[in-house]
Amino acid sequence: MPGQHTRTTGAQTNLEWLFGPRGIFAVAIPDFEYRPAQLQMAGAVERVIETGDVLLAEAGTGTGKTLAYLVPAILSGKKTVVATGTKTLQEQLFFKDIPLLARTLPKRFVASLMKGRANYLCRRSLRRALAEPRARPERQRLVKIQKWSAVSLRGDRAELDFLSDADPVWEDVAAWSETCLGSACEDHDECFLTRMRQEAAAADIVIVNHHLLFADAALRDGSLFQVIPSYATLILDEAHLLEDVATDFFGTEIGSLRIERLVRDAEREWRATAAGDATIPTHLTRLAETSTRFFRCFELSEGARRLRNGMLGGRVALTGSELIQHLALLHDLIQALPDKPEGLLGCARRADQHAGILRDFLRPVSDASDAADPRPLVRWSERRGKALVLRTSPLDVSADFRRAILESTKTVVLTSATLSAAGRFDFLRRRLGIERAREFQAASPFEYETQAILYIPRHLPDPRHREFLEQAAEEIRSVLEVTAGRALVLFTSMDAMETTYRLLQGVIPFPLMVQGEAPRTQLLERFRREVSSVLLATRSFWQGVDVVGESLSCLVVHKLPFGFPGDPVLEARLEYLHQQGSDPFWEYQVPSAIITLRQGLGRLIRSGRDRGALCILDSRLLTRGYGRAFLESLPPCRVTNDREDLRRFFDK
Repeated sequence: MPGQHTRTTGAQTNLEWLFGPRGIFAVAIPDFEYRPAQLQMAGAVERVIETGDVLLAEAGTGTGKTLAYLVPAILSGKKTVVATGTKTLQEQLFFKDIPLLARTLPKRFVASLMKGRANYLCRRSLRRALAEPRARPERQRLVKIQKWSAVSLRGDRAELDFLSDADPVWEDVAAWSETCLGSACEDHDECFLTRMRQEAAAADIVIVNHHLLFADAALRDGSLFQVIPSYATLILDEAHLLEDVATDFFGTEIGSLRIERLVRDAEREWRATAAGDATIPTHLTRLAETSTRFFRCFELSEGARRLRNGMLGGRVALTGSELIQHLALLHDLIQALPDKPEGLLGCARRADQHAGILRDFLRPVSDASDAADPRPLVRWSERRGKALVLRTSPLDVSADFRRAILESTKTVVLTSATLSAAGRFDFLRRRLGIERAREFQAASPFEYETQAILYIPRHLPDPRHREFLEQAAEEIRSVLEVTAGRALVLFTSMDAMETTYRLLQGVIPFPLMVQGEAPRTQLLERFRREVSSVLLATRSFWQGVDVVGESLSCLVVHKLPFGFPGDPVLEARLEYLHQQGSDPFWEYQVPSAIITLRQGLGRLIRSGRDRGALCILDSRLLTRGYGRAFLESLPPCRVTNDREDLRRFFDK
């Protein structure tokens, strides 16, 4: 597929010749700077690829870790999968870094990009959606998608600038696994997924994301089939995110929308194939009604709630059992058809899977925090809008990660700008079950002593105090006056962000933006363009934000990023660690928050020319014993409690 492959020609060479002060990169790449740490990391990656092992590589912002792992992987000639934590970095690698190396490296290679299947268009689903009655605006968007599909080479929804992230139209046309007919589909030869997988099979370097990697691992573990082609080397970038992603994929979930989608798809397949058994549509109506009654048993406001055994009896158990029976009956009715179209058979398999997940979810188990449980789980529910999802999540993913990732691959490189806490990898090793590994650490080459200043106001109350929000908002206003806007303000909760937004709106003389008012990419583009603007954001903006230059001259951290106490997974995980004899605060909460804070700080200084202030409004850095652990984990820079020092820094 044109645009999916990148090729270079020539012979292999050594790393010094490439990365050195007079090397190929220094000559061929504009603004390339020789960085000894980059060369050292490339050497560490090269050695671990040659011998086969696990490497933990922490490279501070500005080290150039992307080229440091891509180049040895390419030169090795071994099939390599690079997995990123975000699709943003995934696309940066494929569309920016890979073409750069294609133009520069004297070695021929092929690269391919793979995303999760929900990112790709299904031609069969598009035809069916166009054949159904639709409101005029939806039909117009479908027609635009149809025109795009005729010229697109990749079928990736990222190409559709007219379609918002939450547009329900894409739900109807995406290449969901539940509706995929595989080789039985009439569009198989023209399928975007088929093309993607063929390209990946022929590639030397395959760029994926963590979600796809773990989805593939789950399939391999079940001995069904593989999505990602077999590889010799696995490089995990943004590796500090791995535990969270693994927690999602090594758990289970069943939700109201999933049942609704099954009913909708089964109705479509029945109508399209004229299966003839009138009992099926009647039964689908009963199934939908039972599903509605069951999920109404979990009435709760927006957000998540832990579910213990006592909450899963009575009406929940009774209605759940009825729903399982209806799912099983749908499976049997379809299987009993004399002519079983592949589309309906797919619905039967889904019904059977949903019944199994629901059966396991409702089965009485020991409390998730029971230390005797060989694989402790927490059960919880989450409501977002009208949708409710029931989840089980493992409290310890170390054994699963070790089996699915570490034991199945000869060479694994885990890298990030923030893998350590207090200078050690112990936290990451424990959480991911890494028993033996080589280690590499390189500090950022930026001169934080002159480029940055850390401001911690002493006068603010403890963030848990009821007056904190209002006083913190006033402090932000005062800081923005000194910095002339140009600030990213990071929060740990939506409520705190929205409250602060209301308090600052109409008060500060700078353009004020808040996460959620526009898509992330649009917000960041406006933030870059309007130099004096201020952006308020939560967790998703603590990482992956790359704003070089004056537009981001001040980073305000509202409070230390400890996990949300109402998070059911965190609550159960802390209980489990306590049962195991650990100190959950010092062994889990503190190192996890340190890594997140270091990620946030990485948004501030992105180049050797950047200057800026880190303002942490959490006085616990100065009043609590754990504050020292946080401060010692940050890059060395001047620390002040005086706003006038801040003013003098910006007056220079």
